[in-house]
Amino acid sequence: MGATCWRLRRAIPAGPAPWKALAAAWELDPRLARLAWMRGADRPEALAWRLDAGWQRTTDPHLLPGVDQAVGRIRRAIEARERIVVYGDYDVDGVTATALLMRTLEKLGADVSFFIPNRFSDGYGLHLDCIQELKATRDPGLLISVDCGVRSLDEVNASTALGLDWVITDHHALGAELPAACAVVHPHLGAYPNRFLAGVGVAFKLAQALLGAAPHPAGADAAFLDGLLKLVAIGTVADVMPLVDENALLVRRGLDSLGGKNGPGLVALLRAAKKEGAIGAQDIGFGLAPRLNAVGRMGGAEDAVRLLLTRDRAEAETLMARVEALNLERRTIQRDLTARLPPPTEEAFDLVLDPTAHKGVIGIVAGHRMRASGRPSGVCTVIDDVAHCSLRAPEGYDLNELLALAQPFILGGGGHRVAAGLSFLAPRLAFVRQALQRGASLQAQGRELPPLMVDGGPGELPGDADLARLEPYGQGFPPPMANLQGTLVSSATFGADHWKLRLAGLPEPITWFERPGRGVQPQAGDLLHVAATPQGSERWGRSWLVDSVLGEALP
Repeated sequence: MGATCWRLRRAIPAGPAPWKALAAAWELDPRLARLAWMRGADRPEALAWRLDAGWQRTTDPHLLPGVDQAVGRIRRAIEARERIVVYGDYDVDGVTATALLMRTLEKLGADVSFFIPNRFSDGYGLHLDCIQELKATRDPGLLISVDCGVRSLDEVNASTALGLDWVITDHHALGAELPAACAVVHPHLGAYPNRFLAGVGVAFKLAQALLGAAPHPAGADAAFLDGLLKLVAIGTVADVMPLVDENALLVRRGLDSLGGKNGPGLVALLRAAKKEGAIGAQDIGFGLAPRLNAVGRMGGAEDAVRLLLTRDRAEAETLMARVEALNLERRTIQRDLTARLPPPTEEAFDLVLDPTAHKGVIGIVAGHRMRASGRPSGVCTVIDDVAHCSLRAPEGYDLNELLALAQPFILGGGGHRVAAGLSFLAPRLAFVRQALQRGASLQAQGRELPPLMVDGGPGELPGDADLARLEPYGQGFPPPMANLQGTLVSSATFGADHWKLRLAGLPEPITWFERPGRGVQPQAGDLLHVAATPQGSERWGRSWLVDSVLGEALP
């Protein structure tokens, strides 16, 4: 169990506290103002996205490239009673985006249904065989993609020959050409201010424009859109998009809405995740999102969409029982795969292949290995002699550049800078590994493994109610992290990989998740120094969740 070098998140200069202006402008507890300053908020207006999250700050959806053309084509389809199919994706971003557009189009009176490709039989994105089946079974006049499709040139061209029109909405990396769709809605086209929209965020902007609630909604439209922002919050956090600027506002409003009245599906999901009262972004990341993701990871994701859409309490309970069973199965399979893979080596890119690995969990395991090693990681399985891999990388790397280097040896691939996938013929593993390692080595030149950033001791963090004022915490605005040190008073094991600890002088308990066999359980009397995040609960109060063992403090 190696110790991690660490430093204070931001060096505090001598003299008056530089966060005084933040505290005065927003009437913040000085410790909360300090926390915001630690995250780069030097001026009061930097916190407006969180502390004054009004609609007037949002960007007019008609400024998003492609929205006007998309609205025109969709409205014509509704007026002509054309059948519309929303073509989604099986991850949480795609599932929430699908549910969001379904809810919007139903409100507008459209004849609409949805389709989610199967992770195992179809794979990510648009597929001609799926499109042909939709043509034969549903005969739509218009298909709308969410969270996919921007690189599907051949599939859109083939659809045209079938008499099908497409509206493409996506946020993944653009290719050299755009598909010949009726409209392509994408935040990286043109000079749109918010380039960090998730797929569900793009779908939300389209929904707002379809409702005519622009530049800013009011009245009933605002209430309906706040309901949709629950889905935006879940999908954006799950897709690890930066929670800054407008994204912070959209997710903040969504979190506030989740803390109010919810439909039967979200009620069942929150209950299963044991979340009550105010909801934070970390509650989504570690409670709601894994459950929704499990449906697509273990098979088809349709039940996840149905759960988000249902208005029937009995149906919600039935669907949630299926979702929870799949999540438990996913956790078991994930734990078994993690245990049988070799540990990460010192190579620049950690790429491992297990021909029996379950395709639905390789991305999670790759993420765990990446966080453990601090280097890009990939986990591959083999289906019909083709290796399918999920890749994860820490900040500072770019997986799209690495995929470009491996292009001569792979069948396909794509994604984000820090999360991507690829496939290749299994016998080419050595060539793919060499290309990824060479590229990762070049990207790592001059890049030292960054120290863990902490915010100070536990007394320098405000109470949970104050912490909640700066939600959402996540990518781009990290959760609070304290360094805890002291003599271990007691240590108890619960579950397969949980320790419950008590430190002398710290009234709150500490929870430590540790994979069996990876380390030795701390014993009473040990001197412990760890980094931990506060975990607030209305019922149980504050506790701490261990992130890392701390070693040398860097200046």
